[in-house]
Amino acid sequence: MIKFNKDCTVVITTFYAGDKLLQCIKNIPKNFKIIIIDNGREVKNINIFKKYRNIKYIIPKSNLGVPKSYNLAFRLVKTPFMFNTQPDVIVNKNCLQKLLIKANKYKNSAILSPIIFHSGKYLKEGDYKSLGYLKKTNNISTQHMNNKKPPTKDIAVDAVTGTAMLIRRKFLKSIGLWDDNIFNYFEDMDICLRLQKKGYDVMKIFNARVNHFAFSSHKPQIHMKMDFSRNWHYSWSVLYFNRKHGSWLLSTLQSLFLIFKYIIKILFYGMLFNKKSKDYFAKFYGTICSIVNLKSFYRPSIH
Repeated sequence: MIKFNKDCTVVITTFYAGDKLLQCIKNIPKNFKIIIIDNGREVKNINIFKKYRNIKYIIPKSNLGVPKSYNLAFRLVKTPFMFNTQPDVIVNKNCLQKLLIKANKYKNSAILSPIIFHSGKYLKEGDYKSLGYLKKTNNISTQHMNNKKPPTKDIAVDAVTGTAMLIRRKFLKSIGLWDDNIFNYFEDMDICLRLQKKGYDVMKIFNARVNHFAFSSHKPQIHMKMDFSRNWHYSWSVLYFNRKHGSWLLSTLQSLFLIFKYIIKILFYGMLFNKKSKDYFAKFYGTICSIVNLKSFYRPSIH
């Protein structure tokens, strides 16, 4: 009988991940329970994963997106912590154990994130971010702000990406979970900012590490459709986030400027028959929908 970890459950959201999901799972210790939310609704995968005693495979009725998937998983998790990650992430040895040890040390921490490498390379902007919305201006250790090397000690930061984060569930519950108005993008910035406004800490743990193969959590065959969706949702979400936490007027004016820029780019690349024209149309479309307060409705059609 496997003695499962009583402190943490791993949560993975997936959408046509293919072999990446299996590779991700292989690097998670077998004594951790895993909840998979399959937004691609690939029923055939149930037979693949039912042999794993530590995995609960959930197929929702529709594509929930990231925040709604995490909110669904939250209700299923029974442990004090949940570790959220994605199929294109390889969790390094003892990463989860190191995060849990530090969670016991930093009692006020709501989120603890490992150091994130991207295909083996370290990029500070892909690891943690300064949001500019917090009253505390010294939240991120200034000695690491322009450093191209990973931190050499644990630091408190404004925000971490949703690539991999250990979350203290009781603190998350106190702010009402994830904002499910968002389908994808900026849900991680939003949750970090709301937790910090509540008085909790977001920590970057220097000796816990993962490797992220960015924008590869789906099958290569659907890359173009996912690229359009990515540009649409990123553009929708950035305006939604800025309006929610900053100046409504300033955010709207900035987006109107972007729309003008996108139109020029669409026309320019369109005349060159360059695929970038489609990318900028997705950004234009997402921004317009966000400006007029339409919901984050776009879903890639996968057959």
